[in-house]
Amino acid sequence: MDQALQPLFTPWKIWYIRQMDRLGVEIHLNTEIKSAAEFAGKELIIATGSTPRILRRVPGNEKMIEACDYLNGSPVGQRVAVIGGGLTGCEIAYELALQGKEPIIVEMKDDLVSQKGVCLANSSYLREWFELHKTPVYLETTLKEVKDGSIVCVGKDGKDLEIPCDSVISSAGYLPAPLAAAGKNVRFVGDCKQIGNLRSVIWSAYEAAMEI
Repeated sequence: MDQALQPLFTPWKIWYIRQMDRLGVEIHLNTEIKSAAEFAGKELIIATGSTPRILRRVPGNEKMIEACDYLNGSPVGQRVAVIGGGLTGCEIAYELALQGKEPIIVEMKDDLVSQKGVCLANSSYLREWFELHKTPVYLETTLKEVKDGSIVCVGKDGKDLEIPCDSVISSAGYLPAPLAAAGKNVRFVGDCKQIGNLRSVIWSAYEAAMEI
């Protein structure tokens, strides 16, 4: 996430905490729920999020840093290859560049930030910023292998391309991870239903609450 945006989320989080306190919402922290069976017959909203897609078929995939691990503080070198040019991958590359590092974006599709539901102003800004600052972007390019000090990709011409780098961040997307199956009294919200963004997560939670 862009560091300039982080302060915006602190008041937003504080507001929700205050609202839950004001409304008397019961909260249990440090409590693991392994099965939804204990809530049988009750209205249940599941918001267990998603898990990262791991590129297990790529030799050397264990050398990569998962996007969330990077966002949570995992260190990277100066020249960083970001695998995946969706919104998360592009925002990470943008943040790396602002830190004075040298990001490289590798995306298998023919455009950056190609997923639906992204604000056009945001996606256009990122594309134009990368072009203006001459950030290396490899479209229609697939990761083939991760080595020590480089990655090997297959370009759109079908030829191997080796790109030197100090670190590799994997931003290959996420998979919904619901705790239980959807049912009459069970509703999914957020990424455990469908991978989205902050707007879609809040909206799906609102719809689920209104249904109840």
